[in-house]
Amino acid sequence: MRGWRTISKGECMTRTFIGFTAVAAAAVAIATAEVPAKAAESHYQLVENWVQFPSGVTKWGSATGVDVDAQDNVYVLHRNEATPIMAFDSHGKFLRGWGQGMFKTTHFLRVDRSGNVWVTDRGHMQAFKFDQSGKLLLTLGKKDVTGDNTSHDTFNGMADLAVAKNGDILIADGEGPNTRVAKFTRDGKFIKWWGGKGTEAGKFNVPHSIALDAKGRVYVADRSNNRIQIFDQNGKYLKQWTNFGTPWGLCIKGDLIYVVDGTENNCLLIAKLKDGQVIEKIGGLSNATAVTVDSHGSIYVGEVNGTNVKKFVKK
Repeated sequence: MRGWRTISKGECMTRTFIGFTAVAAAAVAIATAEVPAKAAESHYQLVENWVQFPSGVTKWGSATGVDVDAQDNVYVLHRNEATPIMAFDSHGKFLRGWGQGMFKTTHFLRVDRSGNVWVTDRGHMQAFKFDQSGKLLLTLGKKDVTGDNTSHDTFNGMADLAVAKNGDILIADGEGPNTRVAKFTRDGKFIKWWGGKGTEAGKFNVPHSIALDAKGRVYVADRSNNRIQIFDQNGKYLKQWTNFGTPWGLCIKGDLIYVVDGTENNCLLIAKLKDGQVIEKIGGLSNATAVTVDSHGSIYVGEVNGTNVKKFVKK
């Protein structure tokens, strides 16, 4: 038939190789396009030297907790014996500090809706509530006394906490032998606990961080199970996400959830709260443990081994 010709074996092999090369190149391009970008390639950029330290402090200790208040003041909990809690304004100007000699192993820090500052101490197994001036208002747990999952007033894995709209306190008691979420009234009276060690839904293996969304749902970074579990405030299991690597710290802001992975992944993932779809990745972190976001979308990340609090802003 007109238009047809015989193709030699060598020509066939050449065309096959060219076709395979083109397909392989396309596959590489697609795979590259799907890799989440690091900060330098994303919508965020690192702000160098954003903070002005007070006299006597020249650098960060291991930064285990960071949060912001309604005025975008930044509160940091780091392993510094002299000034473990420090407050800065949004421009990095030092405002005040407190907590000298109070803590054994600082962990998370949270600021509630009323501006109170909460910190957890994994060493003494306690949680503390302060006003913004540093006045102690409430203590949960007994210093150096440990309990099990059923304990009403002691802990053995004090990691993180969240405060509900009605003032109820939810504690992730899981960096240690305990594997639970413990719930208390606003004045520290025990209500209930849920969890226990395991891999099935509703069980935990190092519940390390905890956060609440606007609807009151409870998000738990179930670290060693490599998942985030979601509950109602009575502990009813709702669902889980397994696409966040090893979640160490959580922050919810508006319709987004911010998750840091402090393993060798060393990254921050930003996802849609409605379905857990990751939309942004910032890499190049160093043992990131805590994350928070201010009203302008600026992100602060506390690093333990990196002994740093990094600030990222939108480009």
